Amino acid sequence: MLHQNALRAYEQVEQDFLVEGASRHRLVEILFTELIGSIDRALLAIAVDDTSARSAGVSKALTIVYSLSSSLDFERGGSVATSLGDLYEWARHQLLAVNKDRPTERLNAVRLAMSEISEAWSSIAGKVA
Repeated sequence: MLHQNALRAYEQVEQDFLVEGASRHRLVEILFTELIGSIDRALLAIAVDDTSARSAGVSKALTIVYSLSSSLDFERGGSVATSLGDLYEWARHQLLAVNKDRPTERLNAVRLAMSEISEAWSSIAGKVA
């Protein structure tokens, strides 16, 4: 128990360090990294039949998708923001349905879509101020 508490404390310090002073662009990159990691943890939990860990991974992924969606600027982003909003809404529905049926199929589909968006986002890192 003490070991788990210490591990959580170190993870929080690491997260705080990554976020502190990061640009908006970098913060979105961090969110994508955490989203994909959460989905990976949920997939692993399904493979070992760990319902609690699956639930935790999906819950964290949902929180991140909500954060990404709520950060969209529809006025300045135009059709790109609208398309991303639609994609995030689709991802949210897929994640919510994980507990109902075909969990790995749904998680893999969301992971693939978010990985593609993450790669595109990272590729423009040097082009944004």
